Amino acid sequence: MENIREILKESIFEVFEKMFFIFLEPGGRVLVHDYETSIGFDGPQRGILRILFSRPVARLMVRNMLGIADEKEIERHVEDCVKEAANMVCGNFLVNLDASKKFAMSIPVFSARPAQPPAVSEGVHAFDFDCEAGKMGVILEIEGKG
Repeated sequence: MENIREILKESIFEVFEKMFFIFLEPGGRVLVHDYETSIGFDGPQRGILRILFSRPVARLMVRNMLGIADEKEIERHVEDCVKEAANMVCGNFLVNLDASKKFAMSIPVFSARPAQPPAVSEGVHAFDFDCEAGKMGVILEIEGKG
């Protein structure tokens, strides 16, 4: 399971640095978040990846990825941008987990009123990050198939 954590952490860093020009550092627990996006996957292992964002982090992602400065335009693109982040992180993670296996990913889902994060237990991996705009978190719930 430690291998899964390392693969996921590297996937998160790679996507956020290359696509959003955001450099994450391990941070304290994300207690409050404004947005959540989730994406499911199925194959040799199945699960769900959830990314929790503060509003300032999501807005920075839009500014950096799309080069938009207008505040109204930024807000219009937040949902699509954070859903794309989930898609890219999950895809990167699954390829790095096992490129020889096939996985199916669902369409990302966005929520401006996110649910409470699950308790960390076996099969649940949680990461909390800080960046220049604030906090974000990533939660992976994964199970193997027999």
